[in-house]
Amino acid sequence: MNLYALLGISFIPAAVFFALSVLLNKELKIRYCLWSCLLALLTVIPTSFIQLYVLSLPVFNSFTFASVMVTAILFNGLIEESMKMLFMCLIPQKKQVLSTFFCCVVLYGLTVGGFESVVYIIRKFQEIQLQGGREIVLRLLIDRIFTAQTIHLFCAALSGLYLWNFRNHKKNIMPFVFAVLLHGIYNFFASFTGVFHALAIVAILLAAVETRIFYENTKKGE
Repeated sequence: MNLYALLGISFIPAAVFFALSVLLNKELKIRYCLWSCLLALLTVIPTSFIQLYVLSLPVFNSFTFASVMVTAILFNGLIEESMKMLFMCLIPQKKQVLSTFFCCVVLYGLTVGGFESVVYIIRKFQEIQLQGGREIVLRLLIDRIFTAQTIHLFCAALSGLYLWNFRNHKKNIMPFVFAVLLHGIYNFFASFTGVFHALAIVAILLAAVETRIFYENTKKGE
């Protein structure tokens, strides 16, 4: 299996969700799904730029407790989620119902996570080659599908629910607040090993629970 085929694994969750959403939700427009995927690609470009230049500053590279926390909460939480929500504003909403719009933002989150995994592997490629090559790439990609890409999914869903409510004159900012905090908390604990690393999984589970709660509340308010 060549490197490009391996990197394609990152997009399996998005591809499967795309297919199932279109098949099971007859009101969902394929062009909206494709647009959401394109927006995800456009989101990764400025995010990667920030990671390359901003995160190279000394305050982000000292690897102290404070710098790791600042990076997780400020960048991964506030800046990254704000940027994602900015691009999600471009997903058409007026001609959609909640279920179809929600499918679009979930697909967007999965695709962002896929592109981010590809960027991560490319950045780490030389280091990975020294450690064992393709086997390491495969293991990292599968691990990221169930961790980093999953947190992107739920945080995008939370921000999307905030946008839906805001545009329907229900100014409840809490879904976005949870997206920022839980993404930051996930990245903070993901940087550790052992017991503390397990708390990153707790952040993912909390994000899933909050997404369910806010979706049901939004659905009831329709």
